[in-house]
Amino acid sequence: MKNYKISILIANYNNGHFFKDCYDSLINQTLQEFEVVVLDDCSSDDSFEVIQNIIKKDDRFKLFKNDQDLAKQILSE
Repeated sequence: MKNYKISILIANYNNGHFFKDCYDSLINQTLQEFEVVVLDDCSSDDSFEVIQNIIKKDDRFKLFKNDQDLAKQILSE
């Protein structure tokens, strides 16, 4: 297990079309000892697949997907 200096959490919901810019910004930082956790909140578009394709060769990025839209569930309570 690698020790990272920084952990970054990215919450995603239907924003896969913006992720490439976010990814490029992160990988172009001076500090490279970071990990990124991306949490997809059950997007209804192809965001999960888009992000998965972008990060597939970079093991600093981990992608997770909620089984249900938790934000919608919390807001409806």
